[in-house]
Amino acid sequence: MGWLKLSLALERESVAVLESLLAEYAPLSITVMDAGDEPLLEPEPGSAPLWHDCRLEALFDLDLDVGSLRQALHAGGIETAAIDFLDDADWQNRWRQYAVDFCFADRFWLVPRDTPAPSEPALHLDPGLAFGSGSHPTTRLCLDWLARAELSGRTVLDYGCGSGILALAALKLGSGDVLAVDHDPQALLATRENAAYNALAETEADPCLEVGPPGALGDRKFDIIVANILANPLIELARVLSQALLPGGVLIMSGLLEAQAEEVMAAYPGLVFAPAVFEVDEQGVRWTRLEGGL
Repeated sequence: MGWLKLSLALERESVAVLESLLAEYAPLSITVMDAGDEPLLEPEPGSAPLWHDCRLEALFDLDLDVGSLRQALHAGGIETAAIDFLDDADWQNRWRQYAVDFCFADRFWLVPRDTPAPSEPALHLDPGLAFGSGSHPTTRLCLDWLARAELSGRTVLDYGCGSGILALAALKLGSGDVLAVDHDPQALLATRENAAYNALAETEADPCLEVGPPGALGDRKFDIIVANILANPLIELARVLSQALLPGGVLIMSGLLEAQAEEVMAAYPGLVFAPAVFEVDEQGVRWTRLEGGL
């Protein structure tokens, strides 16, 4: 089986018009990406800004009327669209290019699914629709902390779990019970699927994994909280996360930039913070991990 893939470059002002045009041809998916070098680091809540220069890719069934589509694009002033065949193997290769094969603290492996790990403990994970493949610096910063920490028997809260990568890593590294929460149903689905693949599904086992929306937290408290989200949500959640931390517990926060660290720490006056840890991405952006304790 395969698909037809449409690819073209356009400015953000034209994206909505083109999406409406393509809707007439029943696309299976439409993806808009950055065609330049313009990182959108932290958009306002509820907003979905686009880059100035975009690249759009759309997938269609093989019975697409290519001639009609080209005529419609031509009428809309688009002359340089490419339409190519994409088979299953191509799609799998594109999907897996974001998977990570890496060892943290010389003891914990993160590898793609269906790939043997050099040693245990290891987590097998492929990227899904939810955030968290291990390729982003903030995820790596959190995984490195978990791999270096003594987790044996300690309860863990993963707030904003995304793919579940941090919650599942904690279990693989010997933690006690783990609660993974996220407001996005797709994240909860991804976490459960990745847990099942790694034989960590929700059961009555000891230690156990629980996956649910933020309301599942209730008034419970944890030894360790990891929150790899963004600076603004971390500030807004200061009371929730602080109240969920046991005496002697540790709060690990990432998803923020170096320039945002002071503002985030100021929202947690009851915590004592260790020196911030940074990782620089390919664009030179300094991502930050904060470690606060009671």
